[in-house]
Amino acid sequence: MAENENIVVDQTPPENQPVDNKAKAVLKKIGAGLKEWGRKQIVILKRAPHRIPLLIVTVCSILWLIWLFTFSQSADAMSYISTLGLQIFVTTLISILVLPLFLNAFPKRKKANKVFIVMVFIFLAALIALDIVYYVQVYNFLYVDALQSSDWIAERPYLGSSLTLSIVHAVLVVLAALSLALMPVYAPLIKKINTAKAIEDNNIHETIEVEDE
Repeated sequence: MAENENIVVDQTPPENQPVDNKAKAVLKKIGAGLKEWGRKQIVILKRAPHRIPLLIVTVCSILWLIWLFTFSQSADAMSYISTLGLQIFVTTLISILVLPLFLNAFPKRKKANKVFIVMVFIFLAALIALDIVYYVQVYNFLYVDALQSSDWIAERPYLGSSLTLSIVHAVLVVLAALSLALMPVYAPLIKKINTAKAIEDNNIHETIEVEDE
């Protein structure tokens, strides 16, 4: 028994334990930062719910500009349809102008401008109509009127791609219009989300909501 009393037990923590604790601390900090960022975004949406349709409209405009080369190729290949190039030009012009028009419809720290809101709806409706007209004309040119062979179509894959892109663009524009039209419905629901932030100072617990960040 005396010999056992002289045994020293090494209670030194593993070498990787400080590293693990540091990693957990970093992950915890990142998680807290992401949570705070999400809270701030909801606070912003409470004050400006029109940012949701604005984001969708912006995505529509950016995607159209990215896809413009495909549509331009298609218009050049189908010069038989004389109005196709003009339709693409008008769609591009509206896609650019609708953004400043939307911003003027919802000026900062001012009431929404109903005239500009109506104009935004008109522009979005025009984009949808142009997409539908484009799809019908190109589809008839490729598959109904039979003005060209299947080999001719196969050699120009961008023609079929432009049909798909016109559908996607139309759907996104419809989604933007719906999100704008339904804003009076979901805006009050967003305001009901609890974005209060609990703070502790000198053992006094308080709850605040920072809306002017």
